[in-house]
Amino acid sequence: MLTDKVPFWLKIFIGLVLGVIAGICFHPDRNFISEETASIFLPWLRFPGDIFLNLLQMIMIPLVIASVALGVSSLSNLSDLYKLGTRVFLYFTITTILSISIGISLALLIKPGNKINQTEVTLSETKKDISKSEKEEPIPKIIADIIPNNLVKAIAEKQMLSLVVFGIFLGIFFLSADSIKVTALRNLLVSIESFSIWVVEQAMKIAPFAVFGLMAYALTQVGIALLTGLFYYVFTVLAGLILVLLMYLVLAYFLGNRKPIQFLNEIREIQILGFSTSSSSSVLPFSLKIAKEKMKIREKIADFVLPLGATVNMDGTALYQGVATIFLSQVYQIDFSITELILLVFTVTGASIGTAATPGVGIVILGSILHSFHIPIEGIAILFGVDRFLDMCRTSVNLSGDLTAAVIMDHWWKD
Repeated sequence: MLTDKVPFWLKIFIGLVLGVIAGICFHPDRNFISEETASIFLPWLRFPGDIFLNLLQMIMIPLVIASVALGVSSLSNLSDLYKLGTRVFLYFTITTILSISIGISLALLIKPGNKINQTEVTLSETKKDISKSEKEEPIPKIIADIIPNNLVKAIAEKQMLSLVVFGIFLGIFFLSADSIKVTALRNLLVSIESFSIWVVEQAMKIAPFAVFGLMAYALTQVGIALLTGLFYYVFTVLAGLILVLLMYLVLAYFLGNRKPIQFLNEIREIQILGFSTSSSSSVLPFSLKIAKEKMKIREKIADFVLPLGATVNMDGTALYQGVATIFLSQVYQIDFSITELILLVFTVTGASIGTAATPGVGIVILGSILHSFHIPIEGIAILFGVDRFLDMCRTSVNLSGDLTAAVIMDHWWKD
């Protein structure tokens, strides 16, 4: 068949373009269809996307637990776990700090907040779920709560960092306990991982249709006209994300021995899927598949780095939060001292590590950052119109960062 000869990434890209065109045509402002027809038609438009996301999210949690546990247990010993874990954590921390610094520097240089006339800004009442972020917990309790006291609750609430920790404990158990005691449980996790990958393969068959539906529906809800009022803010975030992506290409070349064009060709499907789904965790199953089969990254490295990266490595989100904070400080004419800028870098670093890998969560975390620096939290209302689009862009960069880390660790790690 002709469709079998079309590359998978091109099918997804075609779905993306057609989705943009459909979204523009069916936007309420176009009056292409009546509101009554739209209420019936639009849910069907995003139906393939809902099926696609549900299939991936169905196996997301068991795959994370299984892949982390098997990734840890595939290391030679606990000493190897300590060495790899230390390198990965140090790498994630450094790239996050660099990303935030890029975002803050661009925001201070371009001054997007100064482009908005304060008298023209209309602040609507913010959602209640954002105000909840003002209730801050002591740092020791936040760290302690990473260890799940109720595994069922952690699964139900998709507390990914807690589930990663649980998977690490399982892997350590496999490494340290008698083989007779661990064989049955380990084989079960191997089967779970195999089943999860099989589900991913089935989901990929409808991926182009899913991308079309998700893009079309998103644009019917948001619209393109909203971007014009915040052009400089959007430009600043996008410029920062491009610089972060260039940073990844440099790191992958010098530390991972991957040529930039080769690396981009290997990860392009992941970038497009991340852009259309706005969820790093939802795309994780496909990231693992691409890393192992297409990029030839060793299983133990991919199984350890990628689930951890989808949970704690949020460079794109961190950059966005840094830009948004400076942007709103400029809107409200609040100046930052050098000390406060340094504190902002470390605050955003900590906040980004705890950000859930699901759509829209970044703007909720932003509320706590604004509160910390005494910037009016209702300013988030200004960003609502363009957040969905920027969420799609930063998720694509987040996923690129995870795969960059996996490439570098695979090159560094010697069996």
